[in-house]
Amino acid sequence: MVCITVRVKPFYLDEQSSPEDHHFLWAYHLRIENNGEETVRLLSRYWRITGSLGHVQEVRGDGVEYASGTPLATPS
Repeated sequence: MVCITVRVKPFYLDEQSSPEDHHFLWAYHLRIENNGEETVRLLSRYWRITGSLGHVQEVRGDGVEYASGTPLATPS
């Protein structure tokens, strides 16, 4: 049985944000765990990031070993 756990921890980058300009920079740490008995291989990624006003950004790509962040026009 395949059992994958995905955990995401977003964090606000205060030093790189400019609230007076409605520019709030966020980064996130992502952890993917294989809790099953079978070996699995992650072929691609797709994240849907939604700001508090409903603006959606999509991230797509191969695998998951990368560092990333996203600017939002809202503080959450």
